[in-house]
Amino acid sequence: MSTPQSNKVRQAPMPKRFAQRCCVFLASFTAIFTLLNWGTKSRLTTRYYEIFDERIHDDVRIAIVSDLHGACYGKKQSNLISALEQASPDVVLLLGDIFDQDGIDKHAVELLDALSGRLPCYFVPGNHEYKSGELGVIRDLLCEANIPVLAGDSAMVTVNETTVQIFGVDDGQGGKAKQLWQIANAGSKRKDDVFSILAIHVPNGVESYLHYGFDLMLSGHTHGGQIIIPYILNGLYAPGQGFFPKYGGGRYDFGQQTLIISRGLAQKPLWLPRLGNPPELTIVTLKPVS
Repeated sequence: MSTPQSNKVRQAPMPKRFAQRCCVFLASFTAIFTLLNWGTKSRLTTRYYEIFDERIHDDVRIAIVSDLHGACYGKKQSNLISALEQASPDVVLLLGDIFDQDGIDKHAVELLDALSGRLPCYFVPGNHEYKSGELGVIRDLLCEANIPVLAGDSAMVTVNETTVQIFGVDDGQGGKAKQLWQIANAGSKRKDDVFSILAIHVPNGVESYLHYGFDLMLSGHTHGGQIIIPYILNGLYAPGQGFFPKYGGGRYDFGQQTLIISRGLAQKPLWLPRLGNPPELTIVTLKPVS
């Protein structure tokens, strides 16, 4: 007499089921991460800051374009140019790493071409301009676009009855001793009766030059710390600072002095997360006290 067969469905062995679930989880996580990461990187934002000072009699609007790394924002950078024109800045600071370490990128060149003759601009070198090995070519491109380089030099920006002085310093990648000398030299030329701005790509050493008395310091480089959780985490990682950076991005006040770090426009590399931290065009407006 034959034994009745069981109707019970045979289950896969435990290790096999666990592996299947892990694969499903990893695939789902990768898909969600990719969507969130690219969704954030593709969303260009404009962030505004205001600085009030008694020496400012007319609004002076400064646009910071930082850490482009050759990213593309529309045909011939039309979206970025549109955002700049909408902000209507008095001066545009190209605050380093407009080019990427991989070399001359057509999108970076397109930005220079689009800005040439359209808005008054100054360029401050970043570490990636040096790493590219093409600094000489980059300087030639800037010269063709009529964009002066501030690397140990300064520029006066005048709007109606207000004049501010912008000191630009070279990146430490070009020699730390040279950079420190440029900062000290700028500090010696700063005048108390003129609002002074120090434009320096990397903000990491800010506390070491506060004693020079610059009213405003403008930087980039950090990419906003890559990942931001509002009110909890202002940046997960920044180069030169490591995890949980002290200066991830945004505004930092030191008494009467202020540091503003643009979170920049970087989109590359694709695998590097940029969550809660969209690419940023930064607008700083200097305003009268009353």
